[in-house]
Amino acid sequence: MHACGHDGHTTMLLGAATLLKSMEDSINGTVRLVFQPAEEGGAGAKRMREEGVLTMEPKPQQAFAQHLWPTIPSGTIASRPGPILAAAERFEILVAGVGGHAAMPHLTVDPIVVASSMVMNLQTLVSRNLSPLESGVCSITKFEAGDAFNVIPHSAVLRGTIRALSMDTLLLLQKRVQHVVETTAAVHGANVTITYSPDFYPPTINDPELFNSFSKDVAGLVADNGQLSDIEPTMGAEDFSFIAESVPSTFFLLGQGSGKAPDTSYGLHHPHFALDESVLPRGVQLHVNVALRALHKLANEST
Repeated sequence: MHACGHDGHTTMLLGAATLLKSMEDSINGTVRLVFQPAEEGGAGAKRMREEGVLTMEPKPQQAFAQHLWPTIPSGTIASRPGPILAAAERFEILVAGVGGHAAMPHLTVDPIVVASSMVMNLQTLVSRNLSPLESGVCSITKFEAGDAFNVIPHSAVLRGTIRALSMDTLLLLQKRVQHVVETTAAVHGANVTITYSPDFYPPTINDPELFNSFSKDVAGLVADNGQLSDIEPTMGAEDFSFIAESVPSTFFLLGQGSGKAPDTSYGLHHPHFALDESVLPRGVQLHVNVALRALHKLANEST
């Protein structure tokens, strides 16, 4: 179960496509709708960029992306200038020890003990390597070793992720993870191999000038006295960042946390995540409104 709202995202973009197609003759410019595959873990946006989604004529001058967000009230529109989502990297650590009988641990190099030490040593990675004014996170999300109650296994596997709001910080965390696991393994007499995912995600950064224009465009669509809700950056990551690296972009959130039955305020990837379908028309309206107003402004700038 993926539970991140992408069925809703597809529905909203299809709705926008239908409306935009119906007014095609009156649109001054081109709107390119991107139904991107492999969003989480597959870096689909990077692949699409490599295959020309940003270089085919007419070349996009601006890009916008919308994501359903269950932790803000349904219908609320939220965003911010600058970094809004983190850079992210996945890693796998393979600890190789010496297995043996659980009754004779002194004859082994226990990879469970070694890997456990690594998990604990990594807990100070952020607090003792980053400035308190910087944002970063290191989370171990998988620990796998052995399959018998009386056998110390030969190896253990850890998997996890590091995240930061800048590439410099992400690269620092990557370097420190490497150092921590290698020195921990050496202390215990074990061997270790760490493998990083080939496609790390850069941070998603909203272009300040475009964001300012966007916030004015959507003012008439928001309920909170015509104000766009500000939101703190999140350490979640999206590969829309590969698009935002290449063209001025704005990534914004559409609230879907109704709290009503069924409760749609459960977080993304939660097993009880549910879509608030009542916000889908609002998302369609946002797509269409943002696209048409952006084209109108670009046309005025070129005359």
